[in-house]
Amino acid sequence: MNMLYTHKPNYYFFAHKFVLFLQDYLKSHPAEQKTSFNLQTIYDLFSHDRASSTTNLEGILNIADEYVLETDEGQQALIDSYHVHLDRHILTLEFNPKALKSLISGTQIARPLAA
Repeated sequence: MNMLYTHKPNYYFFAHKFVLFLQDYLKSHPAEQKTSFNLQTIYDLFSHDRASSTTNLEGILNIADEYVLETDEGQQALIDSYHVHLDRHILTLEFNPKALKSLISGTQIARPLAA
């Protein structure tokens, strides 16, 4: 029996959607250096795509942390580090302070090149 996959995750689309969500969040919470989101929030953001908000989340976050901003010290990633706490259903993010300052001042986020 040959089974065909009916769902192919679009990591780049969800990474971009996640970064736009972070951009809006950080502009309304400019003092946040570290934040946490319930994984339900990510599930809702990804249009209830269970695979993208659980199994594929690590791959999506690996792409999202490649988004950079121009700072006085060159391009810097917005996301400094992240950790998925599966036991508590929480995603914790730490932001690069220089990139965050650049974002708040109005600099556009540069996206990575898609493969």
